[in-house]
Amino acid sequence: MKKIKLNGTDLLVSNICLGGGNFGEKLTKKTVFQVLDTYTAAGGNFIDTANVYCRWVPGLANISEEIIGKWLKLKEIKNDIIIGTKGAHYDFKAPHIPRVTKEDIHHDLDESLRTLGLDHIDLYWLHRDDKNKPMEEILEWMEELVKSGKIRYYGASNFSRERMEKAYNYAKEHNLQGFSAVSNQWSAASLNMNNQPERDATMEVTDEAFYEWHKKTKLPLIPYTSTANGFFEKLYQAKAEVREGSLLTSIEELKLTDNLKKAYLNSRNLKLYEKFLEIHNNTGISVFALSVAYLLNQPFDVIPIGSVTKLEQLNGLLEASELKVKYDLF
Repeated sequence: MKKIKLNGTDLLVSNICLGGGNFGEKLTKKTVFQVLDTYTAAGGNFIDTANVYCRWVPGLANISEEIIGKWLKLKEIKNDIIIGTKGAHYDFKAPHIPRVTKEDIHHDLDESLRTLGLDHIDLYWLHRDDKNKPMEEILEWMEELVKSGKIRYYGASNFSRERMEKAYNYAKEHNLQGFSAVSNQWSAASLNMNNQPERDATMEVTDEAFYEWHKKTKLPLIPYTSTANGFFEKLYQAKAEVREGSLLTSIEELKLTDNLKKAYLNSRNLKLYEKFLEIHNNTGISVFALSVAYLLNQPFDVIPIGSVTKLEQLNGLLEASELKVKYDLF
């Protein structure tokens, strides 16, 4: 896998980050070990998890971190792996109450360090924001953690562009390390934001204005849901017929879930699928890999977080890692 030096840091990371959100829920410990072994054998070294993964399942607690910690304990390559984990997510029993407090951040970080068996976290994310908290206060908390040696760098997950602008400017003005990256929802597929009635309001999307902000600041983007839940690949598997952004195949034949239809079925995405299909037919490169490569080749650092539900799905991510495709090709 290709590696890049994350802009503004000394972290040399693989250009696709392996997501651990399914570890322990959709993937057993044995399969997770196989996925991690395959990913690292291919040169991958960047693993994403969170203190909250998979707390939504009764009795599982932070099992994703637990499994990764057990795997790290067995591996001689432990020091070569870059771990990113997250804290300060709201409690699922009280989602309306933010947990972006100094006490909660320290609690989650210390628990993650114990569970992962590490003495520091390479890239520590705040998993959610609290817009009622002054940004300068949050930044000072995170700077203290850097100075303590518990974390090397810190990132912002699900922060708005306006809040990131405040953070970016404050860090520059006060000579702070500041946020080293952003992790918001983004993929090659445009999200139908007006058709998401059940969407978690605390989640943030990289829209056009946010994209332009990344171009200007060069702050890296490490997006989640980076494959749009396999939307383009599912169109390909269903042999969808599309012409000039219009779907010729019946929606029923696509066998897309209602959530996928609501989220991604639109003319812009269908036109992009046509382009992916054209390139696939001319080169043999998979539609899935092209949809990920679209993100990899941007005018600023983008490292997609790719999650799998079975081992063989890693192949598309590994294929995408090696592709060199100009971002304006599409």
